[in-house]
Amino acid sequence: MKASIASLRPCFRTTALLNNNRHKTSQRCNGNDISTILSREKSTVPSSASSSTFPDFDQIYNRALDNSKNFDHHYNYTHEPLKVHQSVKQLIRPMRPNSPLNSNPLSVPNYIPKPPYAYNGSIPHAPPHVILQDKDGIEALRKSGRIARMVLDKACSMAKPGVSTDEINASVHQWITDEGAYPSPLNYAGFPKSLCSSINEVVCHGIPDQYKLQKGDVASFDVSCFFEGYHGDNCATVLVGDHQVDEDDVVSFESNEEEQLFITGRRLIQATQEALDMGVSTCRPGNCLTDIGAAISSVADAYGYDSVQTYRGHGIGRDFHCPPFVKHYRNEDFMELKEGMVFTIEPMLTEGRADSAEWQSDGWTVVTRDGGRSAQFEHMVSIKPDGAEILTLPS
Repeated sequence: MKASIASLRPCFRTTALLNNNRHKTSQRCNGNDISTILSREKSTVPSSASSSTFPDFDQIYNRALDNSKNFDHHYNYTHEPLKVHQSVKQLIRPMRPNSPLNSNPLSVPNYIPKPPYAYNGSIPHAPPHVILQDKDGIEALRKSGRIARMVLDKACSMAKPGVSTDEINASVHQWITDEGAYPSPLNYAGFPKSLCSSINEVVCHGIPDQYKLQKGDVASFDVSCFFEGYHGDNCATVLVGDHQVDEDDVVSFESNEEEQLFITGRRLIQATQEALDMGVSTCRPGNCLTDIGAAISSVADAYGYDSVQTYRGHGIGRDFHCPPFVKHYRNEDFMELKEGMVFTIEPMLTEGRADSAEWQSDGWTVVTRDGGRSAQFEHMVSIKPDGAEILTLPS
């Protein structure tokens, strides 16, 4: 296949968009109407060819505010913005390393093609420019994205009390290799596992170990794979022990504190999923990369949460991480979105402050400084002529 280089042409944006004020939007851009919310059943987010409006960040904020108020009313809950709920402090023990990092990594059959870093952990330099994928490249990314999503759904279904994150890692490794793919995290800059499992206050890059999941844990699983020369990458968060499917289902609680732990966990997960949906819904040719972060910030503001700024989405293709890099907060990265761009959007929202630190003991695990829980959702998005195709929706 052939890939062309995208010119890093800035979008036409007024400086008003630079302010941390969701009410100010640019007067010049061919954005799509955000009134139609991303459908979870369709892989393409359409945009009208005649539309000449920018993403309406007020509309995104107000919708999210209504959703948060409806949630709070349903559960008779009062939310304090950017505060770690007392139930978290009472019931959640801080995460700690639970196994030696020099444990032998799982093996990958020799017949499976591997990325260059699989052999020595050394990451090749990614191109400094944005790659526009052609038809063949997008189809290859679609295949790897489907495998990643299939395995992610299976990983989430394993997240039950008493199951260790290492058990989930082993299953993820097996499922990926069964598909003839390589688990992308394995030996990426020396990462020792095939899955990132981030529990409660762990924001990202958590290393699976012998920790057994507990009822009420907020558990994020980041599943990535390398298939036929292209990477697929996605992430989702579940609330362990929350088997509620509809309003008729009842989850039993041992105390009021445990019930509050579940309510606040559900709320954080709902907000993060909505933030991803709204970020994706701004994507179409002619729109601006900055719109994604502005939409995610609008949702986080409405729910009273913070958005992590240190870690970002990224371009993806033959390289695991490459330009463009996608910030999940209001920013000045003006770049016009073009057909053929493929990148991830992966907001991480925190119930407290988003300030985080990396464990020195392993050089990977990132945790919130205030102990507040974090949730993350991630999709791979391909910019199409009429909007955006999500490459990591369930089949």
